[in-house]
Amino acid sequence: MGIFRELRNECLIKELEHELNTDVLLFGFDGIVYFGNLQKVDDCRIAFLSPAIEADSNVEILSPGGEVVDVRFLNLDLWQIVAKATGVKTSPFDNSTTTAAVSQRTEASERQESHELICLLRRMIGDLVVITTLGGFIFQGTLGNVDDELAFISVDEIFGPATSSGISDSVVSTAVINLEAITSVSRSAECC
Repeated sequence: MGIFRELRNECLIKELEHELNTDVLLFGFDGIVYFGNLQKVDDCRIAFLSPAIEADSNVEILSPGGEVVDVRFLNLDLWQIVAKATGVKTSPFDNSTTTAAVSQRTEASERQESHELICLLRRMIGDLVVITTLGGFIFQGTLGNVDDELAFISVDEIFGPATSSGISDSVVSTAVINLEAITSVSRSAECC
């Protein structure tokens, strides 16, 4: 479980504690996306999710293969979370956003965040950026701030390893990204 200890970001967990009783999308380093209503955070490690207000009836889990699994409730290890998205306006896992794509990942035995990438990212505040993370996630949006090993963006689009179409700003408004899990940063080629 060494990789979980390395990815753990206490600032991201504290951010999540401010999201109690709200719908959230949580992105795991293994490519799994969780959608539910955050009820509580225990011991700064385990999140309890109940069905989201915007979901049909259950907590939804999007697998890396594109399958959506419904569960009544979910206990989730927050040490493996690479990002969160909030301001959820509609269920992100309708049929248009879950088209499967084949993806394969290899797990590194040891990972350290890139301080060089974080320094570059700090120079991009206010720019339209693209940030990739472990798990194969791509976050595109306007970078608001880089603080406490977190990047705050206003979402334009979020792509996962299991989707051919993204989760747009019509579904979620903001994302907070664990900088321990970033793999690349860039300015978007799209014109503002």
